[in-house]
Amino acid sequence: MSHLHDVLIRDEWATSAACAPYDPELWWVEDPNDLARKIALEVCESCPVQRECLQHALSTPEREGIWGGKTPAQRRNLIAAAKAVA
Repeated sequence: MSHLHDVLIRDEWATSAACAPYDPELWWVEDPNDLARKIALEVCESCPVQRECLQHALSTPEREGIWGGKTPAQRRNLIAAAKAVA
């Protein structure tokens, strides 16, 4: 089982996640041109708990996978921008 699966089971907000019925491996595809990665990002766009998912990823911090509709590089940029402002 993947870490995403553990979060989906453990965290109450995750029960409403749009990704719940999908194969968790879609969120761990590294190739930005891979169709699976594009599907994962599209699913995240319409997710009702996208904000909670991103908050989880930023506070944990999740270093891999797509969380809250953001790639690892996008999350690193968010963290760096927040540190620059603080």
